[in-house]
Amino acid sequence: MTEPFRLHPGTLQEGDIQAQIIDYLRHEQARDRVVWFERSNGGGGRVAGRWVWFYRLFLLGREPVSIGKADITGMLAGGRFFALEVKKRGKKATADQREYLEAVASGGGIAATVRSFQDAKRELFGE
Repeated sequence: MTEPFRLHPGTLQEGDIQAQIIDYLRHEQARDRVVWFERSNGGGGRVAGRWVWFYRLFLLGREPVSIGKADITGMLAGGRFFALEVKKRGKKATADQREYLEAVASGGGIAATVRSFQDAKRELFGE
């Protein structure tokens, strides 16, 4: 007889946590609390033999980079921008990720490192 499936929060990978947060944000979108959001991948790749950047990030006083952007960004109803860096338990945001989050916060947005959809809910809505 096999053991019943049990989800252990400590075993979730970042991709699993991101998927839960995306599901949560879609739920909040249906409630008109989230206007839009997107999931970003960093770096770049070869397309038709050419290197193409997935994004270029221009922070004040720095050379453009293609690392550090938060995993999930978007806008709440009312126009407030948010940036969520998703990390599994025991992991921390990199210096580049922290710098991006600080830039978002200094501009009036919501910026946080989150480890669950409950963290995202608390950061975005204070719930």
